[in-house]
Amino acid sequence: MLYLLKKNNRKYLIKLVEKYYFLIVFIASSSILISAYVLELFFNHPPCNLCEYQRVPYFLLLLISLVSVRIKKNQLKFIALICFSSSFIISGFHSLVERKLVEFDIGCTSTGGDIDNIEDLRNFLEQTPLIKCDEISFSILGLSLANLNLVISALLIILSYYILTNHENKTSKNNR
Repeated sequence: MLYLLKKNNRKYLIKLVEKYYFLIVFIASSSILISAYVLELFFNHPPCNLCEYQRVPYFLLLLISLVSVRIKKNQLKFIALICFSSSFIISGFHSLVERKLVEFDIGCTSTGGDIDNIEDLRNFLEQTPLIKCDEISFSILGLSLANLNLVISALLIILSYYILTNHENKTSKNNR
């Protein structure tokens, strides 16, 4: 690994990342989605509403990666950066909700104030989500899945921004 980080090999590594950027995006997005569904389906860990919202950018990134096979444009890299940024914002908000620094009660907490009879109670219980957004039900090394998604999104934002700015610098130098 240190061999790749030497100064002479950094350029080669950067070229590889630029060349296979959308493959990296595809692998990262599919790995995150597969992990989420494995936890949900095989380990009986249902997602809360915010967890489901965090999956949307990764589905979009899968679509963008597949489109990039035909279209090799810088705009797709910018759209990928926007998707990673939206994932960062959603997971950051979810992390704040989990740590109870921000209140979010739309569909994620139960109040039960409008129950007058047994039928209302039954309807209320059927509509109440199993997992609450403000409860950490699964963690790895003390980090919730929203925290891990925040870190992963931040790293992918940095990678995408670097690829975008590096490509823009190359095109501006070639136009001179």
